[in-house]
Amino acid sequence: MIYFCTLLALLCLNYEVILADSETLKALWNLEEMAICRLHYNALVYNNYGCWCGVGGSGEPVDGIDRCCMHHDECYDMAVNKKLCRNVPFEYIRDYSWQCVNGEPVCKENMNECQAALCKCDKTVVDCWGQFPKPAIKSSCEKRRKNKTFKGIKSVSTL
Repeated sequence: MIYFCTLLALLCLNYEVILADSETLKALWNLEEMAICRLHYNALVYNNYGCWCGVGGSGEPVDGIDRCCMHHDECYDMAVNKKLCRNVPFEYIRDYSWQCVNGEPVCKENMNECQAALCKCDKTVVDCWGQFPKPAIKSSCEKRRKNKTFKGIKSVSTL
């Protein structure tokens, strides 16, 4: 019986990982596509920029772009704290519906509260980035980044 329960648990975990991987592509793709819609360039420009852009974040933002990323992290955290979304890591794998209308991302209305909140967070960060020129170089953080977003995971490399 213990063998059966262990096997069942492993199968469930593997299914969850496979499902999460396919959902991650969709969810992260939304932010990427929003950036292309609004900014006309790839959001990876901001990956590992400053103290807040990418996985994790802490300390004082190095500039306005980094502050946009800090507010984005706080926006996702608020969606979880208000119980609109169920768990912090899942915010990155949650798909939502939006469309690009005349160079502006528009969140669709036929979504649950979590999807609507995450779509709004992503739209807000892209609009915020749009207030600044595209960075030619990545500002770096003086302090080591803290990975507060994935509290349950022991080590996650900073993107």
